[in-house]
Amino acid sequence: MRTTTIIPAVSLMILCFCPTRVACQDYGSWIRYSDRSDNALIVEMITEGDLSVGLEVASALGLRQDVRVQEIILAIGEMVDPRPQWERELILRTILAFVFPPDSEASELEARLQANREAIEFLVANLPQFSLSLKREVIRLLGFYHPPESLSVLMVEGRGLSDLLTLQRGNLNGEQAGLTLTYLDTIGRIGDPVFADIVLLLLERSRHIEVAEKARSVSRSLLLVE
Repeated sequence: MRTTTIIPAVSLMILCFCPTRVACQDYGSWIRYSDRSDNALIVEMITEGDLSVGLEVASALGLRQDVRVQEIILAIGEMVDPRPQWERELILRTILAFVFPPDSEASELEARLQANREAIEFLVANLPQFSLSLKREVIRLLGFYHPPESLSVLMVEGRGLSDLLTLQRGNLNGEQAGLTLTYLDTIGRIGDPVFADIVLLLLERSRHIEVAEKARSVSRSLLLVE
């Protein structure tokens, strides 16, 4: 019998019908022992609760053993409701950061991403319309699992960053620099020499020291592959 089946009836009523009250309780332990069959309930908790509830639930998902959360990601990404887009994106970023933490082993991250292939494909398809912060989080993950269609999307993103450097005379603000560094790190992990020209453009046009150094390192590794 699954652990989640022994939750008292009163707790289930609270979870189902009053998610904002759950936020006042320690329901992280419930989510920790939930699994994919509970994803629809977790989506309801996020959509019916306020932002603080959504963020608490999103971070608690990183505690559970069942790493399949793609139904949750898809529901939040596709939902049409009064919640502002920035709130939905913040919840998505939190899920990605906690379920696919940056300090995980590469093999563990790849296995987790493989278990959520449909969600990753959805995020890749919608990457152009995301904010810089959510783009950065998605692009980070593509260094560990990149479906075939993601390569063309990454190529477009690289050209966009190159155009941005031209427009801003080689300068980047903090958020733009963070995205560019993550992009270069992901390209370096993928190691496909088809990206060499894009990386060289970033190197040529950047006046940001850290970005230029990273672009130089990645370009060298890509050219050695060739």
